[in-house]
Amino acid sequence: MFEQINVDREIFGQGENLLRCGNVMALPDEFRALYGQAQCVYLDPPFMTGEKFMRRRPYGEQGWRTGNPAPRYPAYEDRYTGEKEYLRLLRRLVGAAKNLLNETGVFYLHLDWRMAAQARIMCDNVFGKTRFLNEIIWGYESGGRSRRHFSRKHDVILLYAKSQKYRFDLTKVPLPREERRNHMARGKDEQGRMFSKIVSNGKEYRYYDDEPVYPGDVWTDIGFLQQRDPERTGYATQKPLKLLERLLLPVTNPGDLVVDLCCGSGTALEAAQRLGCRFAGLDVNPEAIAIALSRLKTDNLTVICPCGKGKAELLAGDDPESGRFRMDGLKEEHPQFPAKSTPMDNLEAWDIGRIEDGVFYAEQSFRRSFRYPELTQSLRSEPGCIRAVMTTDAAGIRRAYIR
Repeated sequence: MFEQINVDREIFGQGENLLRCGNVMALPDEFRALYGQAQCVYLDPPFMTGEKFMRRRPYGEQGWRTGNPAPRYPAYEDRYTGEKEYLRLLRRLVGAAKNLLNETGVFYLHLDWRMAAQARIMCDNVFGKTRFLNEIIWGYESGGRSRRHFSRKHDVILLYAKSQKYRFDLTKVPLPREERRNHMARGKDEQGRMFSKIVSNGKEYRYYDDEPVYPGDVWTDIGFLQQRDPERTGYATQKPLKLLERLLLPVTNPGDLVVDLCCGSGTALEAAQRLGCRFAGLDVNPEAIAIALSRLKTDNLTVICPCGKGKAELLAGDDPESGRFRMDGLKEEHPQFPAKSTPMDNLEAWDIGRIEDGVFYAEQSFRRSFRYPELTQSLRSEPGCIRAVMTTDAAGIRRAYIR
């Protein structure tokens, strides 16, 4: 009843936000069209670790309900022939970021100890030394410990401005004032408000307990995502949503455009969406696009990503007796799927809609999540009215089918 076809573009609603599979070395036209429009560009590129990263993805209703089974799949390779090849990629990313920014925009580059020094010199050359604003240290406690040197437990996030007109409002990220345990004296004013005070050059400075403080450039209050954190998508090197919200809040307003050219699992895009910003994300890995898509509200989004290859029979069709369209899953074999796989558990998400001029226009979407692990299986419909179906299997491969 349904046959598989190639569709590389899906539109939800007006399609104003963008999620695209592509390579920054041949920057897609959709991103070139955004030159000069972004208020913030955030980059979390590979760190030149020399590793091959894997990802975990819950399988079926039980996997999304309990976390097991969750097979492992390849994510991406962070391997290069040498520093020259890596810096060529980084230079391309930094140059594209500058082109994308508007005059009030800012740029974040997230790296670690391996290439942060070289990246600082590169960004100084691209943006200019006077456009450097911060070297943010994100400290965390995770992983093993070294006995041959101090353990490397921080990332480096470089912050640059496009121009002197850059926007930055620190008051958007207040922190609770912790009890001060230092040399400052304690006091209480006429209204009963407690404060700490210090006298310098004959002038008294008061720091009230009920007033917020603001972060400096060393952050140790945002933890690394733990293995069982409900925020985890299973994608390697995923960053905490709280970290991205702190980065975006001071520099963006609702309606601003946020761009991530190495979007991975989509943390920066989700943070932008939560803050009411528009967003555009790019990643070379189609499975990363599928994972990012699963985190986003799909009411105003264009997804450009080639359909996956391989045999997967769609088990779906009309049930005239009940007046419903029934989805029974995907008949598919995958080496990482559990031995006792079922067609419905092979399916992670499905959309219904129509296909016009090679574009899939989604009308309804159904996706598993930790909150809703059970996937909707049937819809009330007139016989034959559902003409096209887009599926995402448990490995993150998207396919399109037409009646």
